[in-house]
Amino acid sequence: MSDGDSEASLDTALQAVSDRQRRLICLLLRESEPRPVSDFLRRSAEVSHTADTDLYHNHLPRLAELEYIEWDRDTGEVAKGDRFGEIESLLDILDTHAEDLPGMWP
Repeated sequence: MSDGDSEASLDTALQAVSDRQRRLICLLLRESEPRPVSDFLRRSAEVSHTADTDLYHNHLPRLAELEYIEWDRDTGEVAKGDRFGEIESLLDILDTHAEDLPGMWP
């Protein structure tokens, strides 16, 4: 892999985990897989219907397109994708240094 490819891959991985909902999806998959989509739905009374819509129309499709996850829309199951290892290493690093990160982790 050339330096340009490595840089693009790191930029893609950082963009993928730039959103808290996508980080949570990846962290839950790191613990166990496959998981039902319902595991990723926010259950807070304060969360609007928009959050669920974003999950189905933004976060899951984006992670699937990048091959970080496999999402079977028919069965409603989500599993690690072929490129999950790229994101898993990044999550490990961030998780290890969570106390040094600004804001809330994940």
